[in-house]
Amino acid sequence: MKDHWKDRVRPNLNHILSLFDRPELGAFITGHLILESVLVQLIELKLTYKDRINLFDMSFPSKVNMAKSRGLIDNKMSEFLIAVNTIRNHLAHRLGEEMNFKMMYSLVQIAHRGGVDFSDDTIHSDKSSSEEWYGAGGIIQEIFQNAAFALAFIMEQHGGEFQFD
Repeated sequence: MKDHWKDRVRPNLNHILSLFDRPELGAFITGHLILESVLVQLIELKLTYKDRINLFDMSFPSKVNMAKSRGLIDNKMSEFLIAVNTIRNHLAHRLGEEMNFKMMYSLVQIAHRGGVDFSDDTIHSDKSSSEEWYGAGGIIQEIFQNAAFALAFIMEQHGGEFQFD
């Protein structure tokens, strides 16, 4: 019989309670949701009355592909957004999965290649200084706030205006 728990943590009460004390996980999931909201608003700019789709019924990768196919984002931004989603899925579907600096440093490099600008290039170009100055938590904050702005700028280029109601 297949061991479905292979490479996974079996939950116990103490472990489950410890998971509530992981602000980086909450920040990452929230950041993903923010990017998804901006992406939906961006796609809405190119929807017509003939498009009978509910964007909220679509998966995140489908939204990314739709934005790319409609010329709203390029391949590099698409690769970044898919990388964010891959990490999110990995974290969300593996109880207790650890988020570490190495994972976030790799993502910030993909974000930079995808067109996300950072006020300090150290965050993506100098691993040791980035770890000392930002750590995983700082990188998460920088990635998501700057990526949201990058998508908002793209939206403005297509005649839209980013809004949180």
